[in-house]
Amino acid sequence: RNIFKVKKISAEKSKKMEKEEKIFRETFKYDKEINVINTVTAECSVPSKRRVDLPLTAGEQLDVIDVTEGNAVICRNSGGRYGYVLVEHLNFR
Repeated sequence: RNIFKVKKISAEKSKKMEKEEKIFRETFKYDKEINVINTVTAECSVPSKRRVDLPLTAGEQLDVIDVTEGNAVICRNSGGRYGYVLVEHLNFR
């Protein structure tokens, strides 16, 4: 019984991540392949001010997807949501 429960949760999470990726591609007009460049940790909690910013929780693990001009990178959180994060809020160790 537990096996089916795990598969159901995984399927729901997978659908949510696909939906988040679709929203990301439309919002950012991102047509490149999504590759994880690096994994980083958020140093502090930061709320998002714009729709394209990714809200952070201190200690949260993020995947860096792309580097932009300036001091921001595009990241993905564990929930599959994408957005800009300022480099100064991240720990690259």
